[in-house]
Order: sequence, then C-alpha cells, then structure tokens
Amino acid sequence: MDEKGVDGGMKLNFSRVLLAGTVGLVAIVATSSLAEEFSRRALGQVVRACSIAQSTLGVSFPCTEVRPGEADDDGYVVIRSPGFASEFLVAPIAPISGIESPTLRTNAATDLWQAAWDTRTDVAAALGRHLPRDAVGLAVNAEGTRTQDHFHIHIDCLQPSVSDALARYAPRITQHWTKLPVALRGDVYWVRAIDSPDLAGVNVARLIDDAPPATDNLTGHATVAVAGATLPDGKQGFYLLANWRDSSAERLLDHNCSVG
Repeated sequence: MDEKGVDGGMKLNFSRVLLAGTVGLVAIVATSSLAEEFSRRALGQVVRACSIAQSTLGVSFPCTEVRPGEADDDGYVVIRSPGFASEFLVAPIAPISGIESPTLRTNAATDLWQAAWDTRTDVAAALGRHLPRDAVGLAVNAEGTRTQDHFHIHIDCLQPSVSDALARYAPRITQHWTKLPVALRGDVYWVRAIDSPDLAGVNVARLIDDAPPATDNLTGHATVAVAGATLPDGKQGFYLLANWRDSSAERLLDHNCSVG
C-alpha cells in the first residue's frame, strides 16, 4: 500500500473510532440514570469530538451541525438528543460550565441563544409538522439539577399548560420583571417580555441578572427558559422566565410535543 493509501486508511480508522466514541457519549448524555454515573464532563467530550471531526474530517456527526468561530474554542454545536423524538441541544465549543459562567455575560455569547432559537426548525422537521411560535421553548437547568457541566440549551416543544398560562397572563407581562401569579409545573417564575422577533443581539444571561431576585441569590441557582410568543400588541417576541430555586427549567418542555 502506498503512502496515500496508508494515510487514507488511518484517516478512515480514526473516523470510525471517533464516531463510535461520540455516539456512545451522546447516548450516555441523553440517559439521565447513566449520566449520573458517568462523568459530568461527557457532554463536553462530545462537543470536542464533534469539533475535531469537523475540522479534520469535514463531518459533524454525531452532532447535526458544527459552527466554528473565529478562535479555536468559539462557535457552537447542535446535537439531537437520541432519547427524545424532537429535542435538540445547542452547546458552545468553548468549555463553559453553566449559567453561572461570566463568559455567558459577554457579547459573544449572544449567538448561542439565537442559534438555539433557529434550531426550532430542526424540532419541527423531526416532528414532520409546523410548530407555532408559542409552542417552542428553550430551557437551561440550574447547577443543582443539570447532569452535565458543559453549558447547553434544550430546545423542544413547550408544555401546553405553560403556553396557556403565558397567554392568559400576557397583558400583565411587560419588559420589566414581574412575578407570575401562578406556578408553572410546580415552580414559581419571574417573567419579562422581549420585544424582538428573534434573539440576535439578546444576551439572556445579562437580562436575568437584572431581575430583582438575582442580587440575593447565587447565579448558579438560576433556572432559565425562553418561550416564543406573540405579544399582546401583535408583535413577535418572547417571554423570558427565571427563578433562583436551583431547579429544572426542562420541566417546562414537552418532549412528547402534544401541541402544534
């Protein structure tokens, strides 16, 4: 075998090993019971493997997309959760631990939220049907309930009860933080509107830091969700939800997608 053949064979073998390993890691991340037993760094390893696969082999698998940034650790990946019919994750390539990270307060981090909102089209494609704007949510679990210490945003359908409550109290929701008068899936949230059709240039982490409870609570205890919405004035926007109960915002998502 000539040198070209040897290089090609080594590249093929490397590809197989890399893809097999990352498939296994994604499966572990998606299975909560195994994730607790496995390293909390598993998702970070998946992200790194996808980034290497993209830069060396030109493939993003098992990630569905890899978007490199200008620096080595910039950019993000999109991962389909194999444990659910329609959930996707958006995670930065940079090793950001969670919602408490100061890096999320920088201007560069705003791209993550827009990337997560754009991924709603992947959710709809996985379901094979159109999803109304107010049927889609983004969620970030707090430090105490997440199983992985690599920041990631969950994208999936919203629980119908959450959509209904936000629609019912929409006239009371402004661009100033206020406490919702009802619990959502057992947790009380603060809420504010985002008057923008997309999340380009919106830094969600900085917005939640401006909420009244943020000054008296640990940043890592923040539980965050973003719900697509049509605002009372008819404009497209979002409702930003947060509490500091160190709980799971993912509970606001409907992984069975019973709406739409």
